[in-house]
Amino acid sequence: MTRKLLDNISRAALKSLLYEVSLSPKPGLVDRFDNGAHDDMTFQTFIDSALSLAPFFESYLTIGFDTSDQSPQAVFQQLRQTGIAAEKAMFTVTKGINTHKGVNFSLAVILGATGRWLAQTGRNLTKDYRFSKEDSCAIGQVAAELCSDVLAMDLKDLETKKHLSYGERLYLDYGITGPRGEASAGFPTVITKALPFLRHEIQQRGPKDDVQLKLLLYLMTFVEDGNLIHRGGIAAWQTVKKEAAQLLDHHLSDAALKKAISEYNTILINRHLSPGGSADLLALTLFFAFLEELI
Repeated sequence: MTRKLLDNISRAALKSLLYEVSLSPKPGLVDRFDNGAHDDMTFQTFIDSALSLAPFFESYLTIGFDTSDQSPQAVFQQLRQTGIAAEKAMFTVTKGINTHKGVNFSLAVILGATGRWLAQTGRNLTKDYRFSKEDSCAIGQVAAELCSDVLAMDLKDLETKKHLSYGERLYLDYGITGPRGEASAGFPTVITKALPFLRHEIQQRGPKDDVQLKLLLYLMTFVEDGNLIHRGGIAAWQTVKKEAAQLLDHHLSDAALKKAISEYNTILINRHLSPGGSADLLALTLFFAFLEELI
């Protein structure tokens, strides 16, 4: 893999986090205008967090590329150890605030899968490489291979465990597998739903901010959002899904859409609700969109 390709892919991961937090206005989420439903983090917190993770993105990619002859399980363990180090770096700069823990896990898997796929396919890596939608699908399949044992390893014997994490409690109470489940299935939300939606919208309207806002709303209509459920329970999550669908169905103009989302942001702030799970999947979709040069 050439240095330029390594840099381009790693930079796409960082850009995805920066674009996600910069997209404004967003309902209940931190953006350039306000802190959404959060009282412990700001736009600057997310910028600091993203920059702290940036050096590890290249490491994830390199691990996947350099270990392409090893078993998926062995590669995943190396990615996990590096991911733990990245998480510590994040918590250091955010002073313990969890800004990107879930999406860091997902990007570790996706970048590792990207490196592994590039090595195994033997593509011409000496030139600039533009990824296709078929490439994105293939990377998702490699990600599933890397995470084939994750659910069995991480979510077993929870009934007897004394101290459950937030994700473990969600699984035990509701059967929601979160980022682990998405990764072990090859990121179907991103590959089979969000990316096709984004490609269609860009083809119809061009790569404008409102397309990304529509993508976020689309994700909010169906994603099993652990952040929403943690804050408001299943009923609140179901309500937000319906409300996001209504906003999409109105087919508003760009200006009207931003006004409606700004008003909805106030509603979610008052409910203390934040669709952080959808925001993470928005960032992952943007990563692939950068690889495919959609935006």
